Amino acid sequence: MAPTFYLAPLRGVTDVVFRTAFERRFGRFDFMLAPFVTTVKGREVARSHLRDLTGEENDRTRLVPQILGNDPDDFLLIARDLHTLGYRTINLNLGCPHPQVTKKRRGSGMLPFADFLFSFLTKVFSGLPDSCSLSVKVRLGLEDGDELARLMPLLNDFPLCEVIIHPRTGKQMYEGTIDTERFAACAAACRHPVVYNGDILTPGDLHRYEQLFPSINRWMVGRGMAYTPTLLAALRSGSVPEVDFTMLREFHDELFERNRTILFGPSHLLGKMKEFWRYFSCNFPSGHNILKSIQRCSTTENYLRHVERAFGSSGNGI
Repeated sequence: MAPTFYLAPLRGVTDVVFRTAFERRFGRFDFMLAPFVTTVKGREVARSHLRDLTGEENDRTRLVPQILGNDPDDFLLIARDLHTLGYRTINLNLGCPHPQVTKKRRGSGMLPFADFLFSFLTKVFSGLPDSCSLSVKVRLGLEDGDELARLMPLLNDFPLCEVIIHPRTGKQMYEGTIDTERFAACAAACRHPVVYNGDILTPGDLHRYEQLFPSINRWMVGRGMAYTPTLLAALRSGSVPEVDFTMLREFHDELFERNRTILFGPSHLLGKMKEFWRYFSCNFPSGHNILKSIQRCSTTENYLRHVERAFGSSGNGI
């Protein structure tokens, strides 16, 4: 059976503009998780809060919205709105590792509190529309890498459609090695379909994880795809991803032009594009110098001059 590939939600990167421009050139994901929306207080959700998810470019059959929050009523408020928009699967973020999130008992900060999570899921499932499924994206724990293993019987008792596991703790952020042994133990104990998420940067990485986890056939790709947009096609073919600078330039230009029309002012546009270049720059032999030069840009005119120099050198750098 061919593997199933998911796009990971990269906050500030994989919005609808990115997703659309990417798939136009580099291939189609089987499923995509949108960057999380946070829960809100009140009786209704502002349309602007769900802007990334409302457009017709979003394929409701493949895109899964993700919600970050710890209040079940607030979660259901957004989930019902998303269901009305045509989404039939919602993802609960139990993995965000950032301290400003976890200290509020959100994201992976919810994992040490089994009773709290049980109460949250009980109320959410009692209020979800019948035709709406729930998945979770989770880490091994906040600081304790055994927290997910202890929570697995609890997760098994709820009708989750999928469990996406990143085999690091929240404390690790995105650093350090992944824990393949703990992932394997959690996957074996899980009664739900499991998606592997973490450090798939090359086809060789995928092959290694396929050997380590022969029962897993669902793979989530995030940073590796942002660094090397041709990675998705390479994972499917088993070939080495090659940089196509013409296609990368077209990708960049579409991101720039579309974001210029929707972002407020040049500073927001430059901030967005500089974030993309954290990933793009690794494709150039002198990528570090290119990134430094672009990060110093304070006007769009200066920015575009540096972009022209980078691509005009056919990948040889500045």
